[in-house]
Formats: sequence, structure tokens, C-alpha cells
Amino acid sequence: MTRLVPVAGPDDPILREAAAILAAGGLVAFPTETVYGLGADGLNPEAVARIYAAKGRPATNPVILHVDGPASARVLVSDWPAAAQALAERFWPGPLTLVLPASSAVPAIVRAGGPSVALRCPAHPVALALIRAVGRPLAAPSANRSQHLSPTRAEHVASSLGEAVDLILDGGPTRAGLESTILDLRGLDQPGGRARILRPGPVSLADLSALIGPLETFEGAVAEGEVQTAPGMAQRHYAPRARLELVAPGSGVDEAVGRVAYVGLGRLPVLPAGVHGVRLPLDAEAVGTRLYALLHELDDAGFDRIVMERVPDSDAWMAVRDRLRRASAREMP
Repeated sequence: MTRLVPVAGPDDPILREAAAILAAGGLVAFPTETVYGLGADGLNPEAVARIYAAKGRPATNPVILHVDGPASARVLVSDWPAAAQALAERFWPGPLTLVLPASSAVPAIVRAGGPSVALRCPAHPVALALIRAVGRPLAAPSANRSQHLSPTRAEHVASSLGEAVDLILDGGPTRAGLESTILDLRGLDQPGGRARILRPGPVSLADLSALIGPLETFEGAVAEGEVQTAPGMAQRHYAPRARLELVAPGSGVDEAVGRVAYVGLGRLPVLPAGVHGVRLPLDAEAVGTRLYALLHELDDAGFDRIVMERVPDSDAWMAVRDRLRRASAREMP
């Protein structure tokens, strides 16, 4: 049985054991400020392959390398532009992932065979302490089966991955609740080029553009079988077991077939008998923090169908809108 062990903080002795497991090529799930990560030695291709096997992750989907600061990041890239330094100084440690040209130090499996690498310095003290104890970057995608809900609690990891993980460090619920913002800086190499947000997250478009200028955004989907530049670009991702449907605010449910939950924003409409209603505040940050935990709860309660109101079409809601759009997408034919 995989052990799920509480971790009191960055000085907890369990981190020495966790670091030893990682150094030996094992897998350790650990908390970050965004979601729980499934960690492996990021410079050990065999260890990273265990991540792909445990998650059932397509080989075309790269993993993020977690570092403890800009100095550790620089050796993993062939170019560290001024914009990267400015962003790292402003937002690291924190929920911002930077995509840059990879150096020869980065194994091909980490990059999904592509030319770039995604790097992040997490803000959670346990995550940083673990990276420093291992002394190497940690590959750490979300600690769940591929395409499924990301974990915001240690028990979500245990439920999704079970014995595929050697150790789960329980640091309590995560703070941000959504995965990091991913920003591709390679466009800045071109005359008039712009950086591009590949995945929106807790660091907003406004905050980023205020520092480095106008940005592009990616709102499409990478076709199945094509190599992704970064995680979270597939058509279907972040999905609960229940069928998730998005409807206009106030629409309600016309019929209750099976066990149905309805998630409203700000207020709930009149619902048919037997439909379970959940009211979330009309606040983007609050909904982002709560979203995955709520969907986990509704899955665990056995609902067959989750009907959720569409969120506003504004920049503040960009990250939540992205997750809901992908989570509600149907399986590829």
C-alpha cells in the first residue's frame, strides 16, 4: 500500500526519506500552492517514464520541471532572456511556468521530444524543500490519471493513482486550486514578436502584460497525437467522472435523469425535485480555488451529471473558463 504521510513543513524529517526515494528513481506526490504534483528526478529519463506510466499520460504531453530559483533554471535552457529574469524576479516562487528553448541537460522524455522546456519555481515551502533536498529539478505534473481532475488534497492523489506512487506527502488542501499559468517566451526572439499564454492560471494576463508588454493567448486545442508545447493544451483535460455540461446562467435543468447536480454562480434558479444545487460566488478567484475540490466531491457523491453555469467572458475568468471548456469536451472519436 502506498503510504500517505502528513508533512508538517519544510523541516519535517519525512522529506529526507522522500528525497531518497526520488534520488533512487521513485515517485513522490507532494503539495504545491496550485495542485499536488507527481514528482520524479527530472534528469532521470527512467524515473520520468514512471510518471508517464502511472498517469497513463500520452508521450506527446511534456512535463514541467520544478526548480528552486532562476540559477537552477538557467542550466536547463539554451537562452535565458531578460524577460525571463524579470518574470522570475517578480513571480517566482509562484504559479508561473516559463517555456524556453531547452538545453542538452533536459531529457527528451521531459520535452515530449520537442525543442523547449517548461520551468516553474513553486511557492509551497514543502515543494521547495524537497527540490533542494534532492538537489536536482523535479518533473512534477499533476498527481492524477491523465485527463482527469487535478488533485487539491492528498486523498485525491491516493484515489486516482493508488499504489503507482511510492509516497504521498499530505500538506493539506492547496491554496490556488488551479494549475500554474504557462507563458511561452520564445516569440520574443522574433522582431515584433510577443510572448504567448499557453495555459491561463493564477498569474493573470494583466499582471504579465504590465511587466513584459502585450501578449498573445492560445485558446485552441492540440490535435491528438501531436506534440504539445506544454501541458493543458489538449481538447479534453481536467475532467470529472460525471458528465459535465455548461449552460447559460440561470438556465436550470429541464429534466433530472439520473443523479444530477447543478452549480450556479451568484444565485440558484428553481430546480426540479431531486436535483442537488450548489451555489458558488460570482468571484473568479474564489471559484478557481474551489472548482476541483467541488468536482471531486460531486464525483465521490456518485452524481452522473454535473450541470454548471458558464462563467463570464472576461480576462478575470480566463483560467476557470479554460478548465471548464476542456473538462466538458467530449472524448475524441
